[in-house]
Amino acid sequence: MTKEDFQKLWALNYVDMVPISYLFKHHYPSQWFRIHSLPESKRYADDENEWEILLSRQNEIITDLLGYETPILMVTGEYNLGDNKPNHLTDEEEILKPFSFVQLDNIKLNKIDSEQYDELDIYRPAFAPTIWKPNYHNKLLKEIANDCIRVFFVSFDKNIIVAPYDGGVDFVLKDAFTKESYKQKYRKWLSKREDRL
Repeated sequence: MTKEDFQKLWALNYVDMVPISYLFKHHYPSQWFRIHSLPESKRYADDENEWEILLSRQNEIITDLLGYETPILMVTGEYNLGDNKPNHLTDEEEILKPFSFVQLDNIKLNKIDSEQYDELDIYRPAFAPTIWKPNYHNKLLKEIANDCIRVFFVSFDKNIIVAPYDGGVDFVLKDAFTKESYKQKYRKWLSKREDRL
């Protein structure tokens, strides 16, 4: 898939939304929901038992949504905040080395949030093709869960975004009906907070 192919599909499926995962819940609240990766909404795993629970939950629900051996796209990026130096961790490079990333057009962050970002601040997104199958991305999921990297998965065919973070997984599904169905199915893993975060 070329840069142009990705950007066309993104624009068709996610109108007026940029590929930065923390913004999804604001742009598509009727299709968005979140699960927590650990009991009692605990944010980080402290031992092997908790890692097993975290990875089990994430693999179960993501596989339920995406299926087995499903072609997907992995999306990540780096912030360049004014000084033109990429703001990312060395660990990111190591974990992502096996994948062939295609650079997308820069996003001017000031246009998204003029209070937080200066005019020179940009986000440089990139995507790589991969597949989803249970436990195939466990190392990556652990890096995300430890807040060492930001990556999300998208399937344009299924119209699904899967965005793990340190604490859980955000989903943007094709419509409100589908979202409610999965929320009900995984209700024990939902946030008990009023704002669903």
